[in-house]
Amino acid sequence: MNNKKKFILIIVFIILIVFLLIGFVVIRGKIQENTLKNEINSLKELDITKDRYNKPIKTKGNYAVLEEAIKDYLDDYAVNLQSVLSILKDDEFTNLLLADNYLEDIEFKEQFLFIEKTRKSFNTKINKLIENCDKDSIKDYIKTKMKSKYYIALYEELMLDNNVSSEIIESKELLSKTKDRVNLMLDTSEEIFSFLKKHKDEWVVENGEVKFRSQVLLNEYNTYLAKVRQDKRMRNYAFFMLLLICKEKKVVI
Repeated sequence: MNNKKKFILIIVFIILIVFLLIGFVVIRGKIQENTLKNEINSLKELDITKDRYNKPIKTKGNYAVLEEAIKDYLDDYAVNLQSVLSILKDDEFTNLLLADNYLEDIEFKEQFLFIEKTRKSFNTKINKLIENCDKDSIKDYIKTKMKSKYYIALYEELMLDNNVSSEIIESKELLSKTKDRVNLMLDTSEEIFSFLKKHKDEWVVENGEVKFRSQVLLNEYNTYLAKVRQDKRMRNYAFFMLLLICKEKKVVI
């Protein structure tokens, strides 16, 4: 075999190796992409109101970075949402204005501290949720992890086009309403305790009810109660509608 034929064979062999390597990379990439899509699709079966999304990473390389980013974003949202829902369902919060609780401390030190702590914790978490509901925030999150246009486009396809984050985006308005209603309820509760503290010698608790020595004070107290009841009804409505959306409309309340 002359040198020319040897050279041609070497070139053919090299080309064959290159095609095999390219084919291997393409096939491996396709397998990783399919694994990623299947894994992200499986997350839609989780209940964002009680489940966690910090599941083991199934892919490798840049696909693993993308998978971890999606799971981190969803898990951060789920943790904050569950914390907010926990605050709204907390017995101390829902029973804040029970008259029998007034007997323990007519200065209401614990109630004022509870309202301050709850307001701070609630607003911090719900503000984060509202921020994370924004489409631009969802899109921009992956850009802090990687710069490849291909993987950024794949991330947007999985998070937005594939409805993985649809319940998050849909809940933004209700979260804002829930925030307003809960803060109104806390503000009104604080006003009630300030009112009771100011007139602490003018009322007593009998059979679970606050009774005043003055009709004027009773009327004012009842005005506060009517306001907080309205705030509570609106809070409950927003709360249940939020649950409905976050459960992807699978639950009828």
